[in-house]
Amino acid sequence: MGIFESAARRRRAAELERRLAELDEWDRVYGLGGVPRDTTWRYHSPDGAPPVRALDPAPYRAPHRGHRTPPPRRRGGRWVLLLLVGALVGGASAFPDEASAVRGWATSAGRSVLGMPEVDERTAAWGDPLPGGVAQEGGLADAVRDRIQEVVPALEGLPTGWRPAGGQRLLPAVDPGTRGAHAFVSTQPGSEVPVGFSPCGTIEVAVNPDGAPSDHAGLVEESLGRLSAATGLHLELVGETDETWSTEPRSAGAPVVVTWSVAADVPELAGDRAGMGGATILTGPDGWSWAASGQVVLDAADLPSREAHAAVLDHELAHVLGLDHVDDPGELMAPVNLGLTDFGPGDREGLAALGAIACP
Repeated sequence: MGIFESAARRRRAAELERRLAELDEWDRVYGLGGVPRDTTWRYHSPDGAPPVRALDPAPYRAPHRGHRTPPPRRRGGRWVLLLLVGALVGGASAFPDEASAVRGWATSAGRSVLGMPEVDERTAAWGDPLPGGVAQEGGLADAVRDRIQEVVPALEGLPTGWRPAGGQRLLPAVDPGTRGAHAFVSTQPGSEVPVGFSPCGTIEVAVNPDGAPSDHAGLVEESLGRLSAATGLHLELVGETDETWSTEPRSAGAPVVVTWSVAADVPELAGDRAGMGGATILTGPDGWSWAASGQVVLDAADLPSREAHAAVLDHELAHVLGLDHVDDPGELMAPVNLGLTDFGPGDREGLAALGAIACP
């Protein structure tokens, strides 16, 4: 494990101890498994049955054997997410003492893809300008292609006990000084305010070195530095982990994890995909959502250079923070990107907006 892990573990252990003490007090006052009479934590049945208290036994219905249960359709308050690109999004869960708990997960198949096309007259020269004002750098060229996937969250009845960090922001908000095309993975209901991380807390990032390049720590630290400068969010590399990419959402409050893998282990990387990434999103009863964790996986077999790693990592971490694809070849978040290795003006405007979210 990395040298930064102990401090992070101590912080998480202290928070866990606080939550356990709260549950112990409830057991003492209300009996084993009891909750305050006015608690608003609820378990919501995916079948539409009346909600029950979150700490009461949840109804269980075993699935029929011999066939696959079809995914539920949207009905009433049921969540169905259509995630356009670039995110692994966890569904909704209440903050403690505030609301009902609904937690879901969703995956998106739209991801950045970075390849090395055959050299031709347009790409042969180092740094030659390309159509659309996109300059090639270091002979690097990539193609980012969108895919759309409908996702239906799996509902669970367990409140996470997580809250977004409050208080004052840790770093000043950023004035990007530029304007351009940008889009967000999700916005708050009825507004253009993007869904993202609280600027009042540190976004911890851990790296799994298995299959990673030898200078993986430097790659990640440099990427976090670029994103921190562009957003005004405090991103910190806290050490190493043995956790790997998962189709399940990251636990709320867990560090964002960056991993390397291959298609044999992560089938979603098959073909021309060189990376995937996105956030776990939790939504409170007022409909306000927050990013609570995230993950990135890079294809160790598809990234031929340090520049390629950096471009894809920046792109995928931007998805984790909440930035979506745009149809502008001058942006790193463009669906098709020929050689761009730095954020464009619209990318920077969008990242600054993600970092300017008000503290809860």
